[in-house]
Amino acid sequence: MKKISLIYVIVILLLLVGIHPFGRSKCFSQEQKLHVYGFFDVEAEVSNKDAAGKRWTFDQHHLNVITTYILDDRFRVSTEIEWEHGPLYSPASSTGNIYLAKAFLEYKHSDAFLVRAGKFLSPFGIYNERHDATPTFLSTFLPQSVYGNKELSFGGKGRLFAKHSTGVQALGNLTAGEWEAKYQVYLSNGRGPNDSEQDNNANKGLGWRLAIRPPVEELRIGTSYYTDKNGTAKNTKQTSLGFDVEYDISAAHIEAEYFLPELETVDTAGVPTGRFRRVNGYYVLGAYTFFDVLTPFVRYESFDPDLDIGNNGENITTVGLNYAVTSSVFLKGEVQFFRHKNPSAKTYELFVASVAVAF
Repeated sequence: MKKISLIYVIVILLLLVGIHPFGRSKCFSQEQKLHVYGFFDVEAEVSNKDAAGKRWTFDQHHLNVITTYILDDRFRVSTEIEWEHGPLYSPASSTGNIYLAKAFLEYKHSDAFLVRAGKFLSPFGIYNERHDATPTFLSTFLPQSVYGNKELSFGGKGRLFAKHSTGVQALGNLTAGEWEAKYQVYLSNGRGPNDSEQDNNANKGLGWRLAIRPPVEELRIGTSYYTDKNGTAKNTKQTSLGFDVEYDISAAHIEAEYFLPELETVDTAGVPTGRFRRVNGYYVLGAYTFFDVLTPFVRYESFDPDLDIGNNGENITTVGLNYAVTSSVFLKGEVQFFRHKNPSAKTYELFVASVAVAF
């Protein structure tokens, strides 16, 4: 028995270093087919919001490992696993999170038509497919007016569209003269308590995104849509429509997003009413890069949780600096000023510094 176990160990070790136990080297073919990359970040933050916020805090926020395996000219498998907030699991307690961000099989018929099946990041707005990949954007945190957790119809909180979707997606790139466009259409289980395994209602999540490059250099225009009956919010109907634009001129960068969710309300018994609360959120960001490495930026964002009620919105102004130490290492610092339309609500500031690394 010990002899058999030892043989298993030797075979596994040989496979890990790329040597076939029966004489064929697998190293070269594996390098050609398997691609591994990822990112991680560390943050430090302090605020004057409350007593807990006034304590300086370090946060090992993200560690994501992404793998892509090329099966052949038509098929590939892509996966992403995230370790969030330095997870620690023991019989007594647990902290942080470990979860599968995506895992899908992709079939490529042509550049104009691809199909994905599995779990993927919902293509919504400029950033959702990049989600927690902090080396790919200027600030430490994404704009909360669009990507933050907000109050849902039943009183809990969540993103106003599905961050992840499990189902099928068709996508592709189209060209017409000097115009270019990327389309994405997807059908999923929608949001629910276990939406990667099963749908807990008869409704399916439906979404699309269209990103257009007109014949104007460095201009990008997009629109996104998502709707489902949210299984984690009393099966209420929830819909979000968004628009976005990015423009680069010389070393300057401008971007903006605007979205219009509609959230079905519930009665005192928690039953959907068929009536909807209209929500509004947007942000505008301006940045300029000096010497190809130093980028100061300013972002203004606004969120109104109910357009039919006055003085209940929130504005956030962010002033920050992004420094590219190398093409893979970025230092960030920013101050966020939180202001409320309700004069009785507390205003406060948040300072965040972070290191983001792509590998």
